[in-house]
Amino acid sequence: MESNGADPQHGRRGLRASLVAILCGVLVLCQAGAAAPSAATATSSSLIYCGWFGNTIPTPAFIAANKSFLETQPFHGLVAYLRNDTSGLNVTTSLMTTTPVSYTAIASVLAPMRGATFATLRENFGLVQGSRPPDFFDDWSVTIQNFANAALALKDAGLKGIVFDNEQYVSPWGNYPTGVKYSSRTLAEYQVQARLRGRQVMQAMTAQFPGLAILTLHGPTISEPLVPQPLFPLWCMANELQGPFFSGMAEGLPSGALNIDGGELYHLRTADEFLRAYTWRKYTLPSDAINCAFIPPALRPSWPGLSSISFGVYDRPFGGAAMDPTILRSTLANALRQADRYVWFYTEGATFLLPASQGGASATWVGAVRQALADAGTSTSPPPAPVPAAPSHFAATPASASAVDLSWWDMSANETGFEIERKTGSAGAWSRVLTTGANVSTIDDVGLAGSTTYYYRGRAVNASGASVYSNEVGVTTPAPPPPVPAVPSHFAATAASPSAVNLSWWDMSNNETGFEIERKTGSAGAWSRVLTTGANVSSVGDLGLSGGTTYYYRSRAVNASGPSGYSNEVSVLTPVPAGPVPAAPTHLSIYSLGTATISVTWWDMSNNETGFEVERKKGSAGTWARIATKGANVSIHADTTVSSGTLYYYRARAVNGNGASAYTNEISQIAP
Repeated sequence: MESNGADPQHGRRGLRASLVAILCGVLVLCQAGAAAPSAATATSSSLIYCGWFGNTIPTPAFIAANKSFLETQPFHGLVAYLRNDTSGLNVTTSLMTTTPVSYTAIASVLAPMRGATFATLRENFGLVQGSRPPDFFDDWSVTIQNFANAALALKDAGLKGIVFDNEQYVSPWGNYPTGVKYSSRTLAEYQVQARLRGRQVMQAMTAQFPGLAILTLHGPTISEPLVPQPLFPLWCMANELQGPFFSGMAEGLPSGALNIDGGELYHLRTADEFLRAYTWRKYTLPSDAINCAFIPPALRPSWPGLSSISFGVYDRPFGGAAMDPTILRSTLANALRQADRYVWFYTEGATFLLPASQGGASATWVGAVRQALADAGTSTSPPPAPVPAAPSHFAATPASASAVDLSWWDMSANETGFEIERKTGSAGAWSRVLTTGANVSTIDDVGLAGSTTYYYRGRAVNASGASVYSNEVGVTTPAPPPPVPAVPSHFAATAASPSAVNLSWWDMSNNETGFEIERKTGSAGAWSRVLTTGANVSSVGDLGLSGGTTYYYRSRAVNASGPSGYSNEVSVLTPVPAGPVPAAPTHLSIYSLGTATISVTWWDMSNNETGFEVERKKGSAGTWARIATKGANVSIHADTTVSSGTLYYYRARAVNGNGASAYTNEISQIAP
């Protein structure tokens, strides 16, 4: 296609006529032994409008503003000229340069089309022109990043990919030797390097946009001297490196993306001409009979699957071939029947972007395009989208005994969602258990059984069907925790003395690790835990109380899963003491330290105690709890229930039948 380097405004007839006039006289019709189509058959090819000649340029802003009219035209999509109509930023002409063009800048140009819902124009592309890239042997990092940024911005805006107009409007970047920087390098060396750059560009783009389609207007035949005449103009007199660049893009093509040979010939008319052009480009060019210098032997067998054949049709006479609405109808129909996926229509006559009343193409020309679609067995309803690419890196992690976290890499750009399947055990049957929307890559599977091995796989889906399945993963859920224990019942309290209360209850569970006893003083008091027991205990004494005082008690069973509910509450009034409480012990101190042991000692200052109570708390913010009751005249306790490295506080008091003394001093120690 022609351009003046800023916006395309100029004609193209002179250049095309001169190229067609060059013949080389070499005719190679078919790959020896290759299976090629014998005649064109009806396909579901899409017709893309590429007309931006003149003053009507289909920028994203123009397309968004004229969407209603454009969707009445007989096309499946448009090629958007990537220019910001307000700022003048031109991505089309600046992308293939050494000037960085950020994702943000490209996204701002595409913003008017992002999120737009098209009823018929669903196959839209962005235009990129071959501008002024670095020499193939120089640093291409900026140029490659520009293409990657463009691919991501096009994906996010909902476009299909790039139409790459590789004509050399600004510099002869694809010519050898006139367009290269290093004259000491041979053509063969430059062909290899051009292939490398094409591969790097394709890999960078598809890393951002896995389902990208890139349509290169002049495919690899532009660089092949053995193209048959007059079927192909002999463009190989220059353009020696553009074919290698295209070949490199084929080398870097991942599954799910399209590398499209645009087939800009324009003089083809008959079904036989389109068939012969298709066959030569698809099968003969990569054959060993041609031995193309820039298609490596290892790449040739897979070439038909790496090069999607397209055709360009022009609305003007070209290379001696006439054009009018009647000829256009048959030419477009023949192209649509023969192309693999896309045909593009370039206009330099009246634009199809405006109504006839505003200078656009007449009803006769529009009708010819519409009739061509019908003749080819298609319509402006786009062909079904390809099934999406399969998700990869599927992973499963147990989150609990009843839940598994699932994740995967979304490798497609056209899925409507994902289906997750599961089976129990390796011999189980697969069944769908979860579905998601588009662009989701994580989900939880809940309600599972503990200590069970599950297997998972996923696939992407859209209206055309489902991808192949991802990798399978197995995961075993941990054992479920035990249920919380049952509530103890028949809780009872009996005053044994002014300073002691006997407590009892019925153990209603078989899985508790112990019981917690809580107490409050008076009905308005605050509950606090005062006693703990081991499992299967159903009675305990609470000592060191005050005589003539009403205490309330309750209890609950506990295990690793948590506590039960509380038992019934009971109250008890301690009797008034008949004599004095004992004197408080003094001089509480650390007696000795051993492995996992702290021993404390005190001075016995009374002669009427019945025993001593030792209490402990963990850390300064902990809660005091009784850990031992010692007999009368005992003044030492070895605490063997400590954890190494933990800070503990201790205190003690004397008790008798009349109550408890005051507490000793407090001491602290870190357990060894």
